[in-house]
Amino acid sequence: MSDYEYASLFFTIMEAAQATFANFLAIVSGMIAVSYFFAHKLDRTLSSLLLLIFSLFALGFINELFAAYSDFARLAAVVGERGGMAESALGWMGPVVNGAGGIAAVPWIILSMTLASYVATIWFFFHARKMDRV
Repeated sequence: MSDYEYASLFFTIMEAAQATFANFLAIVSGMIAVSYFFAHKLDRTLSSLLLLIFSLFALGFINELFAAYSDFARLAAVVGERGGMAESALGWMGPVVNGAGGIAAVPWIILSMTLASYVATIWFFFHARKMDRV
């Protein structure tokens, strides 16, 4: 691959990961809003169905986010190595300037953040079901 292709792939993966993260935040925000306004009105069957649908989508997004950020971290390591070569034009990229070592932890940080938000959203659903309404 050429330097241009590495740089283009690097930013393409990052854009895809950020778009997926935005979609994940949208469904988490939607679930929080639905929980607050309607959780106390749903019977057990509808609550189970709502939680099942939310869980399928959320866990799918979490898996996709972990995969995208893992690809990003692996590509950052490759770009960091290639950018260190004398004939490379990738010296301006972050993994070359700052080193790609810290990027290896990013997929695990994203995984822990998204799993925590998933668990917190499920907890909020059950908390909203038993909240006192005025």
